[in-house]
Amino acid sequence: MATVAGRASAQTASAPGAAIGREPQSIRINPENVRLNNYLHDLAGPGAFVGIIGGGVVDQLRHKNDAVGGLVGRIGSNVTQAVVQTSVRHGLAALMHRSTDNHYQFCECHGFGPRVQHALLETFTDRRADGSRALSVPRIAGTYAGDFAGLAWEHDRSVGQAAAGATLSLGFSALFNIARELSGVGR
Repeated sequence: MATVAGRASAQTASAPGAAIGREPQSIRINPENVRLNNYLHDLAGPGAFVGIIGGGVVDQLRHKNDAVGGLVGRIGSNVTQAVVQTSVRHGLAALMHRSTDNHYQFCECHGFGPRVQHALLETFTDRRADGSRALSVPRIAGTYAGDFAGLAWEHDRSVGQAAAGATLSLGFSALFNIARELSGVGR
């Protein structure tokens, strides 16, 4: 009973004057704030906006027979898929204690082979809480979940087409990272 009382007293609010000069708990930077900030940035940041609108326009140009209303539908579909992809990725990353930081880390290595290898490593792995790398299950699962979510309203697509689309998306990410690494753009 005394232990419970001790715990309860440790959890009670302190006197109003005791917090003067201290930063309120709600605005301290901690892993939860950073994780939420990364999630919101990936969901609604400039890159997400360009990807969603650009993808909708490209899809519309590929399907020229559709009316202009088709563009709005394609963008809406892209938004929904992006929300699913980002939510699955960030949710799994939080559960698995993985980083959600999307900043590409350039290699300090030299030579074509090691730099390509590093670009592929950056594409398909992420950081654990201890800083080591592991297969990026959250990124891969999120990519497939986003593509498969589209099957709910895109009745002309098959499961195989959704799987192929997700695989292509991961492949394009790898190619983009290889190009980024070899060109040094953004270093």
